[in-house]
Amino acid sequence: MKKHTIEHQGREIAFVVQRKNVKNVNLRVRTDSSVVVSAPERVPYDFIEQFVREKAPWIINNVRWLDQKRGLSRDRKYKSGDIINYLGRQYRLMVLPVSGKETAYLKRDCLYLLVRDCNDFTRKEELLGTWFREQAGIVFKDSLDRMLALFNSRVQLERPIITIRTMKTRWGSCSWNRQKITLNTRLISFPMEYIDYVVLHELAHFIYQKHDQDFYAFLSFLMPDWKERRKWLNSVWG
Repeated sequence: MKKHTIEHQGREIAFVVQRKNVKNVNLRVRTDSSVVVSAPERVPYDFIEQFVREKAPWIINNVRWLDQKRGLSRDRKYKSGDIINYLGRQYRLMVLPVSGKETAYLKRDCLYLLVRDCNDFTRKEELLGTWFREQAGIVFKDSLDRMLALFNSRVQLERPIITIRTMKTRWGSCSWNRQKITLNTRLISFPMEYIDYVVLHELAHFIYQKHDQDFYAFLSFLMPDWKERRKWLNSVWG
């Protein structure tokens, strides 16, 4: 399959075009960071190239994310210089020895980890996990505030309880009979727009328990681009 390239702000973006029996032009970044565009036969290449140029910032962001994700999975030692993803931004980890209280905090473009033993992997992972859960509690509450206001512009719903935990197969879940939604701690690494999608998705289950036509119609009314958000989340799952 022929590989095409464009240049965006000095960076080359390679992509392949798959001609398919589809209605629209679609673009996805695979888990290996390759870029694939699916398009009907009737769509000229010039249109496809322009489409890729318009998506260039999004492509670069996702390729960077996936490259970093693979790198950390190979060598997750939490050492100074590692890149940590938080709310869609990348922060450089700075591990510093401390004789007093161990803690983690953000300052400018760095995430500082103050720990007594800089070589204690288990303790560093524990401290970072605590920090991420604390931030998730704040960020997810803010998302719920905004998404519930959006939801209530259509249907009135009592504010549910949020619980946070790490899940292997879901971004979120809804216990509508217990007035509770559960969100995956991992969401805190992603841009807010994707957290909002998961929150709104789970809120919709209080009205529609099944993923049926009515559920998706309701979701589309409140968040017209939910399919793009879901596609991105699925692309980084793993």
